[in-house]
Amino acid sequence: MEQITIYVSEVIRYLPQKSQSEIKKELTANIMDMVDELTSGGMSEKDAILSVLSKMGNPRLLADQYLDKKAYLIGPRYYPTYLVIVKIVAGAVALGITIALSVQYLFSTDASIFQTLVQWLGSIFMGVVQAIAWVTLIFAGVERFEEIGVLKNMDIELDDWSVKDLPKSQRNSKKSDRIEGLVGFLFAVIFLILLNTRLELFGVYMFDQGTLTEIIPVFNMENASTWIPLLSIAILFTAVSDGIAMAIRNQTRNTMWFRLVLNLLSFIFFAYVLINGNIFNVALATQIAPDSVELQNLWTWAQRNVVVIIVIANLISMAIQTYQIARFNKA
Repeated sequence: MEQITIYVSEVIRYLPQKSQSEIKKELTANIMDMVDELTSGGMSEKDAILSVLSKMGNPRLLADQYLDKKAYLIGPRYYPTYLVIVKIVAGAVALGITIALSVQYLFSTDASIFQTLVQWLGSIFMGVVQAIAWVTLIFAGVERFEEIGVLKNMDIELDDWSVKDLPKSQRNSKKSDRIEGLVGFLFAVIFLILLNTRLELFGVYMFDQGTLTEIIPVFNMENASTWIPLLSIAILFTAVSDGIAMAIRNQTRNTMWFRLVLNLLSFIFFAYVLINGNIFNVALATQIAPDSVELQNLWTWAQRNVVVIIVIANLISMAIQTYQIARFNKA
């Protein structure tokens, strides 16, 4: 009987959570009926269970039969999560733009209410559209990766399966930290949008008697077109990795390996941009306080050492991921 429980749990782990309970009851009942039919004919219960499960085949393929396999951009497994994330990201982007423009209007003497309103509406529209586009792209990518087998169990050929390939007990899958994935995903998408649309917001805000006089950019605006695409690719890899952690409730060894590869690619692009992209405004400290040698030295030190900090942080993170993969108990 335990084999039936294990088999059913292997099937429903690939299904949307809302349908798991119903399909679990239905599938268990069907299997028990077929086993009872064989045992009533004189077959032992053990042999009957082995025969039924062998005929039913690979749990992954059986699970696919329960899914509506129409030509969806975002399939039914991920669509509810997709809708929630779209709403959260769009709302966060709209809120961020509203706050930024409100601060700009309150502390600026040049902008009129009408100009600010028009700018706000335009920025909200473009920001939300881009947010939806990026989220859709990432979820569609997760869907496609799964379809081509990237996120499937590569340890067993799908068509070459037998009952002996079942785990010895109900799978104790590594649970993805979905909250961490959600936070990382939101941060990556919002930063990606602002990086490509409102780069000037990343800066030091200079005030004179309560009036915003200048925003000194942190990034190098003159050559932004050369490093923004590469940095965007790095952020996109990170967003996809976090999107997988967020969307897939039960992590397998393959999803963990895939996320590690994505994080490695992201790290390579980040490091390349930071080392060769000249992305920071080298005159930032001088523009803030022309006579402050200490601030200039601090900014020079920060630019030089941010690469080291990011390299160490990413190496530690990837080492932890590798350790988790090595310790992952498939049984």
